[in-house]
Amino acid sequence: MENLLKLEVIKVIKEKYNIVLDDIKLTIPPKKEMWDFAFNCGILSRELKKSPTIISIELLDDLKTIALIKNVTEENGFINISLNNDIFTKNFNSIYNNYLTNKDYFNIWNGSKLVVDYIGANVWKPLHIGHMCTPNWGQAMINLYKKIWYDVISDSHIWDWWIIFGKLITAYKLWWDEDKLKANAVDYLLELYVKVTSEIEKNPDLEQQTRDEFKLLSTWDKSSMELWKKFTSYSIDAMNKILERLNVRPDYNIGESFYEWLWLPKIEDNPDLVYDMHSIVTELISKWIATQNEDNSVWVVFSDDKLPSCILQKRDWTHGYLASDLASIKYRTTNWNPDKIIYFVDVRQQLHFKQAFEIAKLAGWIWNTELFHAYNWFISWKEWAFSSRKWNIIKLSDLLDESESRAKKIILEKRDDLSEDELSELSKIIWIWAIKYGYLKKNRETDVIFDWDEFMTFEGNSGPYIQYAYVRAFRILENSNCLDFNSEIKSSFQFNEEFDLIKTLSNYKEILENTASKNMPHILCKYAYDLTKSFNSFYNSVHILNETDDDKKYARLKLINLFTIILKDIFSILGIKMPTKM
Repeated sequence: MENLLKLEVIKVIKEKYNIVLDDIKLTIPPKKEMWDFAFNCGILSRELKKSPTIISIELLDDLKTIALIKNVTEENGFINISLNNDIFTKNFNSIYNNYLTNKDYFNIWNGSKLVVDYIGANVWKPLHIGHMCTPNWGQAMINLYKKIWYDVISDSHIWDWWIIFGKLITAYKLWWDEDKLKANAVDYLLELYVKVTSEIEKNPDLEQQTRDEFKLLSTWDKSSMELWKKFTSYSIDAMNKILERLNVRPDYNIGESFYEWLWLPKIEDNPDLVYDMHSIVTELISKWIATQNEDNSVWVVFSDDKLPSCILQKRDWTHGYLASDLASIKYRTTNWNPDKIIYFVDVRQQLHFKQAFEIAKLAGWIWNTELFHAYNWFISWKEWAFSSRKWNIIKLSDLLDESESRAKKIILEKRDDLSEDELSELSKIIWIWAIKYGYLKKNRETDVIFDWDEFMTFEGNSGPYIQYAYVRAFRILENSNCLDFNSEIKSSFQFNEEFDLIKTLSNYKEILENTASKNMPHILCKYAYDLTKSFNSFYNSVHILNETDDDKKYARLKLINLFTIILKDIFSILGIKMPTKM
């Protein structure tokens, strides 16, 4: 409807002024109950050398000839436009049929290939409250990309190498407990790390033993390799059990270790490695992008003064994160040839990725691949900031358990007719998803303060508020006994609340495009909130089940049906379930 109106206005401007415009911006007027759209004539002022007010007056009569326009008025250089009521009916029938029957309607990217790097957990560190961010933001965008026909490959990029494994192997050999490792590898490895670190303070000789163990691992000692593989595979299983509670499911869990040596055993069934970190560094030296010093360290010095120099290889021939990420870029472009690689990693890595992207560009690996860092800012509690190094964090599993526990108490205050299974399922659907939505609605480029009261409420822009509206709409449809919505609407819509809901529903595809182009899930969340407010206004103003005119009743029920379909689809993209009762 909006796009059709744009085309008509552009046509009028061309005929009157001989000016060709590719696009124009239509806005929502302050008095949206009176007008559907507004057009700012200021965009024509410079070229026509006239004031916006004069242009708006000149255009009034020409715009009135457009068939879908009911009325226009001029106000300080703006033209307010109201549409014919019949247009809303035709537009609704069109979008309803597109959403439900046109399989190609959301085909925006036509199978373009995309790789998403997200989560970035440590093998030996439990997932904590900070992992509400990149896993959820990344998964929501993955779901959205698939919706608009991207071919998506997702990789959790596990951190599973370096000297820390010397400590873990040493501790495991000293205090071996296979059952605890299998039960929850991440928690047990953290326990071992804390214990061996404490013992090293008492016995400094133990420090050398941990270094010797990592040296054995680095030289592919068979028993050390088996322990490393066991630690990593068990840890991935433990992490995925927690992430599954949030509907976060990466395709691959390719660790840092994978890029270390060509002959390391693979944890999962991903494509084989052809270029490891050593060959990457050698290639960059041969292309004069990197320089090897006399002490065997390898550096990159950029011609751009804004990028500081960086190290690829240390004096002991070991490599850091930069070499690993460069190896992963070449691995992904070689095996998957993606149109784009997106990294959902926090803001502290901005410089790191700028350096990595520039080196990959200089090396000629990404001539047809765009690299993008979708960074996020930090999470803090109301009273203090989290720090994984100081371990003043809340484990993600504990946070989810606490959410479910709080939910049961709140639900029991309102409902006493639920079985234990129903209570458990409803508490998971409503409140675990409440804190998930609480994060997703935040702009990822701002800090997030965790607030139980803000996230777990039925008021304002919250998961429960939107879910409650969905349940209300679902029950209306259930009570209507109308099972078939295949017929087109015959009766014209007549109320502003109906028009507003239709206009909001018609924006869904555009919102998906905008969210994807900016990699900002909060845009979709705001749309879900605006759509819910529009529905609630409609619900409170218009007769539905008690409407005596069958055609009008059917039209409103079909409008509600599309609302539930789109809202459920949005929450599916966000990785959130919808309840059918609350």
